[in-house]
Amino acid sequence: MTASTARRSGSWTLFTIGGAPVVVAQTSLLLGLLIAGSWYPVVAAALDGYGPATALGTLAVVVLALTVSILAHELAHGAVGALLGRRPVRYELHLWGGRTTFGPTSRWRPWKDVLTSLAGPAANLVLGVIGTGTLGRVSSEPLFVALFMASWLNFALAAFNALPGLPLDGGHALSALVEQLSGRRRLGQKVAAVGGLLVVAGLAWRWILVPLVTGRQPDAFTLFLAVIVSWPIATTSWQVLGLGRGTRAAARLDLRNLTRPVAVASAETPLVAARDQLDAGAGLVLVTDGARILGTLDAPALAELERSGLPDANAVTVGQVCTVLPAAAVTTQVTGQPAADALARARGVSRWLVLVEDGRVTGAVPTGAR
Repeated sequence: MTASTARRSGSWTLFTIGGAPVVVAQTSLLLGLLIAGSWYPVVAAALDGYGPATALGTLAVVVLALTVSILAHELAHGAVGALLGRRPVRYELHLWGGRTTFGPTSRWRPWKDVLTSLAGPAANLVLGVIGTGTLGRVSSEPLFVALFMASWLNFALAAFNALPGLPLDGGHALSALVEQLSGRRRLGQKVAAVGGLLVVAGLAWRWILVPLVTGRQPDAFTLFLAVIVSWPIATTSWQVLGLGRGTRAAARLDLRNLTRPVAVASAETPLVAARDQLDAGAGLVLVTDGARILGTLDAPALAELERSGLPDANAVTVGQVCTVLPAAAVTTQVTGQPAADALARARGVSRWLVLVEDGRVTGAVPTGAR
């Protein structure tokens, strides 16, 4: 584990684990603090007789415990994926979980996705059981309240993320299970997308319709929370099902029709040789050190280097001047909405989206970024 505080693209990189950065989005952090602030009255009421400082300190412990729980959730995904043969390359922390991005692999089966997806909720379930089992040994009332809340928040994380709808872990597990049984990936995605819409309907019933039916007015914060939780589930499911003009167009997308050739050069290759490869028609040069990709070089980057007044191109190697290839600029998804999403993510970090199929690079697609 290596400490880091780099900040980029609206997120903070906290540190790296096994070479994979752990990042948190600024918006998720602010939203988390807002929701945590809404818990203060509950904490203060539970600690009746203690001062505001004690209540705030207890709340801070709860927030810290929740952050650690979300990190444990994502690390569980990464550990199981690595154990099954797919290395994690990026961890992103969000309010109700996060995202773990994996590198390409040529030997991956849907049942492995089932186990990898369910590892996150399983980690939160274990933490919740450990927390509740420890409550009887805690004598400090503030610590008891913090541990009680953290334990049940872990149960909530486990239950919510295990719901069978995309983009939740349970939805990914359901999609992979259907694919494993039927051999049809698209069918699995559609089943999980329908599950996502059912999850949204259930959330609307529980948080909005039930209060209205029983004569209670849902408060503004509950409505706000219902929207921010339901929105990503609804939009993801809507896109996967191909509803709407834009999503129907995305469903027909095939990145393989847009690819440019990719050349591969070792880090010691002279820059002049990379220039020859680009002149010969390659859209992108991948710079490698054995099996590891060090970075990339394309025509605009080469032109910028030449304008800066490089010395003899024969004396400079591509390993010295290549640009790091972000994880978001590599995809194994080449068709449909997942491919469109990958292209959109890559556009924010790279001029190219590198396609990997069956464990090998098959080409690169221009993202339109400058």
